[in-house]
Amino acid sequence: MALIDLDLTRMDVVVHSEYREKDLVRMVPGTHWDKDEKIWRAPLSWGTCVTFRGVFGDQLEVGPGLVEWATAERYRVDYLTWLRAQEHPPNDGDAYPDLFPFQRVGVLFMRYLKTGMILADEMGTGKTIQVLTCLRDQKLYPALVVCPNSMKLVWEVEAGRWTPDASVQVVHGSAAVRRRQIESGADITVINWESLRLHSRLAPYGSVRLTDAEKELKELNAVNYLAVVADEAHRMKDPRAKQTRAVKAVANGSPSSIRLALTGTPIADHPGDLWSLLNFASPEDFPRWGAYLDRYCLMSWNAFGGADIVGIVPQNRAEFDRIVNPLLLRRLKVNVLPQLPAKLPPQIRYAHMSVKQNKAYRDMAKTMIAELEGQPLAAFNPLTRMIRLSQFASAYAALDGDEVRLTEPSCKVDALVDIMDEAGDDPLVVFAESRQLIELCEARLSKLKVPFGSIHGAISVAERQANVDAFQAGRLRVMLCTTAAGGEGITLTAASTVVFLQRSWSMIHNKQAEDRVHRPGQERPVTVIDVVAPGTVEEYKLSRLGEKQDRFEDLLRDKDQVKELLEYAG
Repeated sequence: MALIDLDLTRMDVVVHSEYREKDLVRMVPGTHWDKDEKIWRAPLSWGTCVTFRGVFGDQLEVGPGLVEWATAERYRVDYLTWLRAQEHPPNDGDAYPDLFPFQRVGVLFMRYLKTGMILADEMGTGKTIQVLTCLRDQKLYPALVVCPNSMKLVWEVEAGRWTPDASVQVVHGSAAVRRRQIESGADITVINWESLRLHSRLAPYGSVRLTDAEKELKELNAVNYLAVVADEAHRMKDPRAKQTRAVKAVANGSPSSIRLALTGTPIADHPGDLWSLLNFASPEDFPRWGAYLDRYCLMSWNAFGGADIVGIVPQNRAEFDRIVNPLLLRRLKVNVLPQLPAKLPPQIRYAHMSVKQNKAYRDMAKTMIAELEGQPLAAFNPLTRMIRLSQFASAYAALDGDEVRLTEPSCKVDALVDIMDEAGDDPLVVFAESRQLIELCEARLSKLKVPFGSIHGAISVAERQANVDAFQAGRLRVMLCTTAAGGEGITLTAASTVVFLQRSWSMIHNKQAEDRVHRPGQERPVTVIDVVAPGTVEEYKLSRLGEKQDRFEDLLRDKDQVKELLEYAG
């Protein structure tokens, strides 16, 4: 029988076990062999205690020191687990009168955090407001906010409203200017993800080699931040990415910091996407990717002989939830914002390819070579072929040297014009994955003299905001966006119809895009229209996105929340 207890000197868990139990001990994430003292050690955390009990069952003895610590910790965990299911905070009186009740629950949840959390409320529920209220009330200054470039000004404006007594510094400009801004001593420093790694060392990860420059301490590492906020935290789902390791280096360099990861879409494809966010929020509970993979991720072999993550290991699901519940708070709009109009199930509008498009598509599908105005275009690897098929399903193309450019005729642009005619004077928000397709729409709308605005990589932050303001004020009929650029940080509630000329392969981008329209301020039911070329790879893409959505809802238990709401209403 194994014995685990608390080492008060090093404040970690020590494990006494027989040699034959070593493989069981290794199943607990974070355990390591102390060769000097000839003993197993593990991080002192709730996750460690839960996993040891899950691995050893009744064949586990817990020492008195760890019993005392775990008993106190269980009160906190049980309270947070209970609190995450509440729509109204208990006994808060008139606290935070400007917040919705569920937002007050979120602020209260943050008050009892030990290291950090993932605030995974659906888009449009006011995650920024909850975090700023937490920073203000707990005096968590200095605080660092890492966000998309388009969200920096939003954070500055909201901080002026919700934390009026705190100084705010938005980091921008040249490298020298950014360094001075970081060193200015502001209460809240706001920096974009792309600039973050230029002003912080990188945290180590596995066998990824760090250069001398990446190991060097920089300006952000010199500040002891009491809170590190990662907005749109799904951007750090890849633990190897430099921006991921930069934000973790800043947080790890401030041991007393509260880590807050904000995202309405914490997973993109499978439960493996969640590990990096959990590791940021609570590195003691989720210290190693490999151990997380082995313990909780259900694997399957794909057609190419590789391993895919397809879900959570069923027999370890209860253990996983017990560890994650006090670290992840998610509320659905349908539950907490019942006054918000519904988002209707997506409609499919079929757009039949023109003769030229269809011929190019079929030739590429059959022979991997398409002839464009007498010039051959070849695609000899599967990825390039998929890209070309997606392009031909949307528009014809031309060769400009080595570059492929989408051109008219375009069945997708034709379909958009038809949808506009049916909508009358109602404004539309249009998304596409390809900027070239958006530019074809711009050319057609200009020809038709339809007032429109655009949000894509060639539009500056100031121009984007001006377009958003004009659209919201009713001066523009159509807003054209790429899913990558237009899916974050903007509100487009002047429209109640969202048209997807192309879906992104990223479920995160798609969900974010839809919720630019479906958020507080919307007064009408939201209609989502998918424009699909029949008999093409686009139908396969929608099918795969549906599978991703099912895995997303299973992991986060969204359907359980809706079911509970319906049972309560009944």
